[in-house]
This record gives sequence, C-alpha cells and structure tokens, in this order.
Amino acid sequence: MNPDIKAYVEDLFKGYEETAELQDFKEEIEINMMEQIRDLEKNGVSSEEAFTKVVARLGDMTKIADDISRQKRNEVIGNMYIDQHVQVSKKHALGYAIAGGVLLFGIITALLTYTATNTIYISISSFMPFIVISGAAFVFLGLTQETGVNYPMSWKRALIYALASGSILFGIMIATMQSFMEYAHLASIFGVLIPFVIPQVALIGYLIMTEKTRRKPWVIEEHKHIAEKYAKRYSDPNFSTKRGLLSGALWIATFGGFALIWMTIGLKFAFFVFVLAIIIEIFIEFWAHSKAEKLENE
Repeated sequence: MNPDIKAYVEDLFKGYEETAELQDFKEEIEINMMEQIRDLEKNGVSSEEAFTKVVARLGDMTKIADDISRQKRNEVIGNMYIDQHVQVSKKHALGYAIAGGVLLFGIITALLTYTATNTIYISISSFMPFIVISGAAFVFLGLTQETGVNYPMSWKRALIYALASGSILFGIMIATMQSFMEYAHLASIFGVLIPFVIPQVALIGYLIMTEKTRRKPWVIEEHKHIAEKYAKRYSDPNFSTKRGLLSGALWIATFGGFALIWMTIGLKFAFFVFVLAIIIEIFIEFWAHSKAEKLENE
C-alpha cells in the first residue's frame, strides 16, 4: 500500500480513540483511495495529481470518525458508571421504611376518621401531619442518597429542601381542608397558600438555580450528545418558528379557555383545560420530532 495514503489517513484521524470500528473504517478508506488512484493512473494521470484528486473526493470523513469516537466514549463511560449498581445504605433504607410506615399509618388514620365522622375535612386534618412529615423525609432521603445518575447532596442543603417541601405540603393540605368546609370562600383558600407556599417555592427556585451539578460524568456526556442532536434538528429557523407559533397559540387559547370556563361553569372544571393542553403539546412535539427526522433523512 502507498505509504503516503496510510500516513494521510493516520494523520486525518489523529486524536480519535483507537477502536476496532475506527480501524476497519480507516482500512476501507485506504483500500478505496488506492483503487481510485490506480484507476486514474491507468488514464495517464500522475501519481501526485491522482492522490490530490482522490483526497478532494473524500469529503468530511472526520464526522463519521467523531461518531465512532463518541460511541466508544459512551461505551467506556457506561462501563464505569451506568452498569455500576448503587446500593442503598442501611440508614437510607431504614429512613425510607420509617417514612413509608408513617405515610401508611396516616392513610389508615384518615380512612378511619372519615368512617367515624363522615366528614372529609376532618379526615384530611387527621392525615395532614403524617403526609407533611413523611413527604419532607422522602425529599431529604432522596436528595442525600447517591444514585446511578447523581452524587448525594450535602445534608444541610437537603434539609432546607425538605423543610420547604414540608411547608408547601402543609399549606396545600390546609387549603384543601378549607375547600371542603361549608361556606368556604375562595379568597381564604388561596390566602392560606401565600405564607406557606409562595415563599417556599421562591426558596426552592433559588436553591435550584444556585445548585452545583451533582450529575455523574456519563450523564453530562449523554446530555451533550442530546443537546447536539436537538440543536441540529431545530437549526432550521422556519421549522423552529412554526413549532413555536403552534405552542404559543395553544397556550394563549388555554389560558383564555381557563378564564372563560372559570367564569361560566366553575374553577374545578377549568383545570381540565390545562390537561387537554398538555396532551395537545405532546402531540405537537411528536409531530415536530417526526417532521425533523423526515427532513434529516431527505
């Protein structure tokens, strides 16, 4: 084989992980280049000129090599992290068991209370302390546990998340309890949410925005690959504009329908508009995904 061809191909793919797939790919290119050079030489073209012409025909072979290289990186990272089973510690297992027992005890207590009193808001009030405690415990345990995807969060930061989540659950339960009481006013129901929910949602939002990544390396690598794929898929400005206009029109109509149904029929029925909008949004994304794949294959 012409040493210039082998040197050129080796230099072309310098820096990529040496995999069996990449080695086969390089050998195919070398053989193909040699055959094309021979055909040109038979037609009277000099070896140097034939080599230049064949190189010009190759195109961007590094993109294929990059895909092979990325696949190899994912395989290596997968062997290091994805296949690694993260065992739940004894402390976390005990915590989950206790939190689950508290929640189950609360459900049974609420059912017994409703059977005895036949009053929903009293049964909700009996259930409230159990769901608040168990809910906060589940949040704390989930954040401080290492998983196959994330490293554990520090217990101090997780405790803030847990307390904020417990406060939100407490506010929601109080508001729900009041909604089943006689002569309950909508203002008093929403008024309960102001001190118990809004500040805690703002606090959780701040914690999320200032959170350092706990993702493991393979997850970061996978997200980069997905981001590259979506950036390429939605690079067409016309297609992206159509996709955005469809979603914008859908949610404008959703909020308008929500307000209209609230004023004419009632608030409880108005929330079904959002459920319908989410379903339609999923269908729009499915259509956009199918359309983008069709354009890629053309």
